Amino acid sequence: MGKLIRYVASMLPMPLTWRASFYRLSGMRVGPGTAIDRNLQVTRADQVTIGSRVAIANAVSLLGEVTPVNSRLATDYDVVKTAPIVIEDDAWIGAKATILPGVRIGAMATGSANTLVTSNVPERAVVVGVPGRVFLVRDDPRAPSASDPTATDDSAAP
Repeated sequence: MGKLIRYVASMLPMPLTWRASFYRLSGMRVGPGTAIDRNLQVTRADQVTIGSRVAIANAVSLLGEVTPVNSRLATDYDVVKTAPIVIEDDAWIGAKATILPGVRIGAMATGSANTLVTSNVPERAVVVGVPGRVFLVRDDPRAPSASDPTATDDSAAP
């Protein structure tokens, strides 16, 4: 039943936040405030965790398992890989991005459009390309800056 609900959620036109509710109903772990666009492909939904306020664009693939179906590669070379995918809070996954098994996307990170994410992405990082590489890491806007006169310097204490 979960696969059918995920199929309906991925294909029907509906508000993005409603779609996240359908994925939740199918048994996926999806945090509140998450927006999921159409055509999300998920293998092994039980291996996928999506945090709060995550934005997932059109035609994204979350591959909790990769396997060569009906091929001797699976038995002769043990190439099947199943591992959890975790997308932390406030991340943004661009259109047609693919996330492979065992990847953790850090909070406030971005997987750019058409990126193949093969390894973990640090918090606030922007990943681009095939394979995905960290293009930049955004500064934490809540961290005090060196030019901030209100910042305290504990090392100057007597």
